[in-house]
Amino acid sequence: MKKKTRLLLIVCCILAVQVLELRAADLTPEQLIAGHVKSIGDPVSLLRVQSLIFVGTSEVDFILGMNGRMWGAAMLASQGPKMGITMKFPDTNYPGEYFAYDGVNVSVGNIKPGLKSPIADFLYRYNKIMKNGLLGGVFSNAWPLLDVTSNSAAIMKAGKAKMDGKELYELEYRPKDNHGDMRIRIYFDPETFRHVCTEYRVRTDNDATAGFNPDPDIPMAIAQMSRGDSYYTLIEKFDDFKEAGALTLPHSYTLDYMIDGSNQSGFIAKWKIDVLQVGFNTPEIDQGLFKAEK
Repeated sequence: MKKKTRLLLIVCCILAVQVLELRAADLTPEQLIAGHVKSIGDPVSLLRVQSLIFVGTSEVDFILGMNGRMWGAAMLASQGPKMGITMKFPDTNYPGEYFAYDGVNVSVGNIKPGLKSPIADFLYRYNKIMKNGLLGGVFSNAWPLLDVTSNSAAIMKAGKAKMDGKELYELEYRPKDNHGDMRIRIYFDPETFRHVCTEYRVRTDNDATAGFNPDPDIPMAIAQMSRGDSYYTLIEKFDDFKEAGALTLPHSYTLDYMIDGSNQSGFIAKWKIDVLQVGFNTPEIDQGLFKAEK
């Protein structure tokens, strides 16, 4: 190969890479969302899904605020705007979690009479997360990115970000009925456009609400702490994508929840669900699944 020809090829390769980088940098929210929807399945298959149920295993790892690790069972049910997520563990002090939305109200299970866990308290107080169809990502029939034209949300901008050392596409998302200054960022794999993470962050000034204060008599007690700024972070992660019917869905779902505040004890825990079986369009779904047991 002649030297001039080789040089020309190198220049062309460099220009091609620059064009690709420019296209990635110029990716619009509409293009990102369209690529994401396509990654789930074709339009006809998506429209056919009226309900979804999965069953699987669950695991919880308490890192700060309480020690312990447990394994159990999990189930998720979604129908229209409704959603129910349960995780059950064989422990009397911590029997599990139950997050539910019946289309009108959000309810969460208590770990003891009148006592919510930290993550349940967060989802109950910031109930618009479930009401807007965000919790559970693509497992939710009401996942707002499936139809951004009809839901009341503001797509702020698309960009890039790094998470766990990997570069991802980032979408800033703000429901019009958002809670205060909650910041929501949705992340996608840049090669497949699959939804891999949603991050919710809230800073509450002069907070006198839930902290975490383990007590020998009530191991999962929610303490009323003195006032101060508090930071709440909920991170959903999705992985292990596989075919489920005509769709491609994650089969690994984790919830990381953290509390940090100047006047309250910290809390860090991780819940992990491995999906074993997915079912679509169950003829009759028990509507009780969408109301958490107290």
